[in-house]
Amino acid sequence: MSKVMKYSILIVLIVVFIGGGVFLYLKKDGYQIVFNSNGGSRVETITTGLLNTIDKPDDPTKEGYTFAGWYLDDEKFSFDTKLEENITLTAHWEEEEVPTYTLRFDALGGSEIEDITVQEGSILEDVPVPEKEGYLFTSWYYHNKEFDFSKEISSNMTFVAKYEKDSDVVWVRIRYNNGSEDLEKKIKVGSVLTKLDEPSREGYKFVGWYLGDEEYHFTESINKDITLEARWEEIE
Repeated sequence: MSKVMKYSILIVLIVVFIGGGVFLYLKKDGYQIVFNSNGGSRVETITTGLLNTIDKPDDPTKEGYTFAGWYLDDEKFSFDTKLEENITLTAHWEEEEVPTYTLRFDALGGSEIEDITVQEGSILEDVPVPEKEGYLFTSWYYHNKEFDFSKEISSNMTFVAKYEKDSDVVWVRIRYNNGSEDLEKKIKVGSVLTKLDEPSREGYKFVGWYLGDEEYHFTESINKDITLEARWEEIE
């Protein structure tokens, strides 16, 4: 083997040795960054080489909030900072403002209904019912179509009341028998009463709605005033 080749091999070995040492030095364990997401999604701890640039992790998420950055104590942290110790970064959040919408109710001569303000995406559960002399309220209309109040609200809306002549109606009296005040519902003769929600009573099990001694099944048309009563069984 020639001297030139021997020197060439020697130089290659020296370069590999020095380069490998530098690489191992740069990759050796350094300082830890612990991420406190402050109620947001989990972010794993980072251990960085002493001379490496710190890679910023993906932003955490938190429902109803916008991520505002990582903070070291009271100051926003820059990921260009060279670490000199282990640190803990805390996520800061800004609460998202949920848009609100106004619901207006045109009772068309019936009892006045006040405007209702709701948050975007909410569902109006307590739908107001206007009273109008000589008429029976049937539903609220939006853009000439009966509105389904199980839908989420996503804009300002004005509802218009729809009535029927109150010349042929019957009354349904509802007795909860659990301390709640009796309720009266006015419906059109010949219509079927919508099934009532099950009430609750501490220490008792709800058995069903009864008309007299018979359980009522909400399938028959009603042609006269009736009284429905909740029946209970005591829990042993």
